[in-house]
Amino acid sequence: MPDPKDDVWKYAPLDELALDDLELATPSDAARATTIGGPAPAAVVYVSGGQVLAIDSDEPIEGLSVSMSAPAGELGRLVGPDDAFAAMNLAYSPGALFVDVAPNARITQPVVLLVDCPAGASFPRVLVRVGPRGSIRVLEHVTGPAASFVSGVAEYEVADGATLEVSSVQSLGDACWSVARTRASIGAGATFRQVAVGLGARYDRVRADAILEGEGATSELQTAHVGTGDQVHDLRTMQVHVGRRTISRLHSKAAVTDRAGSIYSGLITMRHGAKKADARQVNNSLVLSEEARADAVPNLDIEENDVQCAHASTVGPLDPEQRWYLESRGIDPFDAVQLIITGFFHEIEGLLHDDALANRLHDAIIVLAARRAATRGVAAAGA
Repeated sequence: MPDPKDDVWKYAPLDELALDDLELATPSDAARATTIGGPAPAAVVYVSGGQVLAIDSDEPIEGLSVSMSAPAGELGRLVGPDDAFAAMNLAYSPGALFVDVAPNARITQPVVLLVDCPAGASFPRVLVRVGPRGSIRVLEHVTGPAASFVSGVAEYEVADGATLEVSSVQSLGDACWSVARTRASIGAGATFRQVAVGLGARYDRVRADAILEGEGATSELQTAHVGTGDQVHDLRTMQVHVGRRTISRLHSKAAVTDRAGSIYSGLITMRHGAKKADARQVNNSLVLSEEARADAVPNLDIEENDVQCAHASTVGPLDPEQRWYLESRGIDPFDAVQLIITGFFHEIEGLLHDDALANRLHDAIIVLAARRAATRGVAAAGA
């Protein structure tokens, strides 16, 4: 298991994680009860306990293959057994979903992943491979109110000139431990856009890596985390610039109240030879109670001279001037707080490209505002 003294796992409550008596989750049909909005999908994939139960598609789409297993030797090339949780995923995953887009295939309809995590431990895994000049969007909802432990892994291979967009919302139960890994390899002139939203779990850790291999590769990452109670949201990111004229943009947002915590640790690496590369990372956190906490650790590792790098971070309470402005115009204090938090996350809601996923985030914002109001004795309007 990881050493809590290691900087990579600093702030993580590893002493609370007990795996000795944990049973593997038994797949169920609960995933089929989950719905998602938006346009008609190219395929809907139902996953339970890490096992792909079914793939529903009205009709085959030229250039798109969605299958219940990845080709031999394909898994682990991007995320191998380099830590305990990734090793457990490789060992215990009942099979990886494989999404393959042929060269030049522009898939306009999304592939939807409905991932149910029953009681016990689940190890979902997905491999998405987009051929040269192909494009696709993947929407994912990970849920499971009774789950104890979830270790998910996603590998994304984006070939030259291709485009991949991934939007993921995690709304697991409050007692669950979730440790997720994603890693993208991005070719020349290719674009990878990722949106990750963490709402549930007692401990929610996401490590998102992007390797910008080819000249002109672009990576965009937007994240949102909402924490209440004793939740801990732990985001670790790494953008590695290898090719020339590569571009990465990262913007993470978090809002925490009660005794919840938010951790952001991001690393931008400029490898020797990544000339004219441009990388920016921004982290903004709202701390809405006296006992809540947010930590931000941005890092730069630069091996090349002719590059541009920037990082910024803000941690603080709600802006009192914004509250005063709204309340002075007749908006009650609870609604004023809710409006400010909604505006804080508004950009992320739009990037999810799906009403059902956006509503999950919006509902969490309402709960967050109510919890904050409760600690300050402010009643919600109409309560």
